[in-house]
Amino acid sequence: MKETKQTPLYDTHVHLKAKMTNFGGFDMPVWYTNIKDEHLAVRNSAGVFDISHMGVLKITGESAFESLQRLTCNDVNKSKNGHMIYNMMLTEKGTILDDLMVGELSEKTYIVVVNASNAEKILTWMTPKLNAGTYIEDLTKTHGLLAVQGPKAVELLSKITQKPLGDHPRFSLFKETWMGVDCLFMRTGYTGEDGFEISIPSASLLDLWTELMDNGITPCGLGARDTLRLEAGLPLYGQELSEEITPLMTRYSWVVKFTKDFIGKTALENLKLTEQPYTTVGIQMKERVIPRTGYAIKEGGQITSGTLSPVLDMPIAMALIPPQHAILGSVISVEIRGKYHAATIVPIPFISLKRS
Repeated sequence: MKETKQTPLYDTHVHLKAKMTNFGGFDMPVWYTNIKDEHLAVRNSAGVFDISHMGVLKITGESAFESLQRLTCNDVNKSKNGHMIYNMMLTEKGTILDDLMVGELSEKTYIVVVNASNAEKILTWMTPKLNAGTYIEDLTKTHGLLAVQGPKAVELLSKITQKPLGDHPRFSLFKETWMGVDCLFMRTGYTGEDGFEISIPSASLLDLWTELMDNGITPCGLGARDTLRLEAGLPLYGQELSEEITPLMTRYSWVVKFTKDFIGKTALENLKLTEQPYTTVGIQMKERVIPRTGYAIKEGGQITSGTLSPVLDMPIAMALIPPQHAILGSVISVEIRGKYHAATIVPIPFISLKRS
């Protein structure tokens, strides 16, 4: 059995009496007070998440661009000049190894953010496939990562850093200093709200965390991160995405750029000639029963993620179902504890999100 890892803030989370759990091989906080309060703090003001379990890789060298262009299915040209793009790495079969963010930090230097559960897998998969003259530095070993999210996140962070962070557009990537420490700022997130993800040397992580809390930013755990991303219709690897699922079955088929060469392209070109067996939809239950991951759907397929939406106060879910049943407004049946319960196919995201 692998030993569970800890982020540099582990002792801080325990001191705050957070409920801890194993996620992606790390001991991580699920909540500090409760999921609903933390969720609403992010929707209405600002919250901070310790996401130091995520893999942050720096790819450098003469062939860094060519390597990433071949190893991912989106066009890495779109990451030029400090722009983070959503991307995927695929198997030769065209299924999803991981979904990730890629951005050009400077000429011949790229930042790649991968899922915690896949970090080791992706490092092992990428390394022998890199072109000569391309190198990987695993920043996870030396840096922590915080996500500050919510409608007041940019305003509060600008005050704390004394920098005009709002001048940087959504999905930008740039270097900035805080208290004399070099940091990476990414105007990205996993909540549907505005905000930043900040990579900072581990030795300064607690100082920044404390400064954020002292300025009224609510500490939030993985529970709220999951309900927030689900309301926003964002996928979770291992549920909406996996090595059994292709991008063509997801809401992100646009990420595949057939105008370039990439691993998995041939398989996807063949697959797109036929109707996909499943497609991703959003559903809202007609009764107050929560559909959980893996619950069967009478019409075919299954629930991939489900929760009680704190904003809607109703159960919502994402599901993989046959395309012929994926019609907005139509009703399907979800099996919950031996009984079928009606659910309506609804648009994703589930709530209205105001983004800058």
